[in-house]
Amino acid sequence: MTKQALTEPDTIAPLADQASPDMYAELVNTGVSRLARMVMPPGATDAPHRLPEEIVYFIRGGTLSIRLEDGTSVEKEVADGEVMHNGPWTHQVTNAGENEIEAIIFERLDNDIEGADNG
Repeated sequence: MTKQALTEPDTIAPLADQASPDMYAELVNTGVSRLARMVMPPGATDAPHRLPEEIVYFIRGGTLSIRLEDGTSVEKEVADGEVMHNGPWTHQVTNAGENEIEAIIFERLDNDIEGADNG
């Protein structure tokens, strides 16, 4: 089985709320940072998307299957109240559990791969 990358070479994935507005909603945007909400039903998979540097607070946790940009996947069990920090990344998330997952995501827009010098 071959791994398939999430995005075409030299393309930048959209932000989560642009890629999957049914599961992500922007709550506040200051131009430098923003707050978003994620609600993901059991079995749901969002569209591939990027996130700037982020801090995620899981109101309701569960089992996540996270497909990374290179096509590999990792599974992560997150608890209610767990906090996760990630640098800028592109990925796709599946709720692999039986419970709805809800999170609040704080993003640093000044640390986003879209603005990075990739050349």
